[in-house]
Amino acid sequence: MIKKSIFLGIFTSILVFQTIFFALTPIIKADTAIPENYCGELDFNEVYIYDVSSFNTSKPLEWRELDWFAPPRGFANTTPGGQILVNFTGFYDKDPNDSYNLFESPTSYMNIEFKENRLGVLVTNTTFYNISNGEVDMNLAIGYNKFKSGFLIPINNFTYLKQQAYAQDEPPYWNATVIIEETQNNISFDFRQKGGFLQRTKSIYDKISGLLIYTNTSIGNYTLEMTLTNLPDLNAELPLIPAYPTLIIFTSLSITTIILILSAKRKTKKSKN
Repeated sequence: MIKKSIFLGIFTSILVFQTIFFALTPIIKADTAIPENYCGELDFNEVYIYDVSSFNTSKPLEWRELDWFAPPRGFANTTPGGQILVNFTGFYDKDPNDSYNLFESPTSYMNIEFKENRLGVLVTNTTFYNISNGEVDMNLAIGYNKFKSGFLIPINNFTYLKQQAYAQDEPPYWNATVIIEETQNNISFDFRQKGGFLQRTKSIYDKISGLLIYTNTSIGNYTLEMTLTNLPDLNAELPLIPAYPTLIIFTSLSITTIILILSAKRKTKKSKN
């Protein structure tokens, strides 16, 4: 009987240690919809909110498709104090008309909503659904020339991104001074066109998520400046221990303790006899 109790105690202890091991091991979520060169923790349920501090209000922005022969999708407008909301819907092949874009397939797609600030009240102006990152960049001028970085960049090779950004200084029409600044957390691309429409674009990206966190861009009579307000702190996100494994740990420890106590009592009784 003592041997049986010892066996049960050892078996239960092994079960406890295995449960603790699996419960404390980080749960890796493999989302095959997100390419390897992008942040694997990108949340498709999150709405990223950009506060608008400057926007050209002389006329609404005509939103063009990548196919320039197609009619416009509509018009978009926001205001200083307004917002632009972005919700990523997935990664898909590039539009065949998105050839003037160095970022390859698959590329991110998103819903994008424009809100105006009307006397302190945010009112939706328009929403475009499932729009590619390349089309968004073409309309909002977040990148420059073929460097259509938009709201999201890959995070696997910043050296390559910097090389491609510098290469956008292309005479005779796209001559530009290109300034790149990189810190541990951020990378910024600053394009200053020397002729043509004199485009000035500075966009800053978070190196962990790849998300656009700030842009200040102008071209012709169009201007846009906005800042991301809810950047996810992916470094601080620790894996949570689910309640179910925790319950198993507690139950297993209790059973082990009871078995060991009963075994010790039986040994004591036999030694007295």
